[in-house]
Amino acid sequence: MSILASRCPQLNSLTGNAVRFASSIVRLPEVHKKDWKEDVVYLYQFPPARVVPNLSPFCLKVHTYLKAQKVPHEVVSTYRMRSAKGLLPFIELNGQQIADSQLILFLLQKNFNIKENLSTEQAAVARAVDRMVDGSMFFTLLYPKMVWNTEKYIHRDVTNIPLPGFVTNIIAKSFVKKVKRRFGGLGYGRFSKEELRDVLRRDLEAIDGILGNKKFLFGDKPVIPDFTLFGHLATSYYLPYRQPIGDFLDDEFPRVLNHMLRMRAHYWPEWEDPK
Repeated sequence: MSILASRCPQLNSLTGNAVRFASSIVRLPEVHKKDWKEDVVYLYQFPPARVVPNLSPFCLKVHTYLKAQKVPHEVVSTYRMRSAKGLLPFIELNGQQIADSQLILFLLQKNFNIKENLSTEQAAVARAVDRMVDGSMFFTLLYPKMVWNTEKYIHRDVTNIPLPGFVTNIIAKSFVKKVKRRFGGLGYGRFSKEELRDVLRRDLEAIDGILGNKKFLFGDKPVIPDFTLFGHLATSYYLPYRQPIGDFLDDEFPRVLNHMLRMRAHYWPEWEDPK
C-alpha cells in the first residue's frame, strides 16, 4: 500500500481523509463532568416543574428508573446544556456520555447488571409495549398537552418559570409553530382531535389488557415499559387542565390509573401536589 501510495499522491490524500473521517466518527463526545466518580450516573435533565418532578416524559422515565434500581446518581438540572446529539435527558457514566432514554436504560442494565427475569415471550411483549408508548402514545399525549393548550402548558403555574403573561402569549405562538414543524410531518400532526383521542383510547386498551389485575405490567416488579408508561402518563395527567388522558384514566381505565399512582407512591414519596 505504501509503494502504491507513493506513486499515487491522490490515493495517499484519500487515505488520509478516510482515516480522519473514521476517527471523527468513533470519537467519543466530551463529557461535561470532569471530576466524575466511578459508577456514579450524572443525569442531565430539565429543572423540576411545579406540578410534576419533570415535564419531560423521557427525563421522568430515566430519573424514576435510577431511583427504583437504587443506582448512585446525581441530577444536573439545566435548560441550556445538551448532549452531543442535542438531547435531554442524557447521562454521563464513567467518562462516557449517552443520550436517548431507551439507550440510557440499556446501558444502565448492562453496567449495573439489572435483570428483568422475563420469559422470551414476555420480553418481546415488553419491548413492543415500550415502543408503542414512546411512539404512538407520545404523540397522542403531546398534542392535547402542548399544542391544544400551549398557553396553559408554558404558564408559570406549570413550568415554575416566572414569566409575565404577555411574554407567555408571545412564546406560545412560536412554541406551537415549532412543535408542528418538528412533528407535523410524522402523520399524527394531520389527525383530527377525535382521531387522536381514538388512537389514545386504543393504546390504553392495549395497556389495560396486558396489565390486567397485576401490580405492574408483568408481575410484582416493574420493568422498562412500566417506567416508560409512568413517564408519559404522569407528565400529562398531573397538568392543571383537562385533557383526554384525564378523562380516560378517571372514567374508563382505573387499572392503568392505579398503576401510575402505584409508581408514584413507590418511587416519588416526596412528590407533593402544589398548593
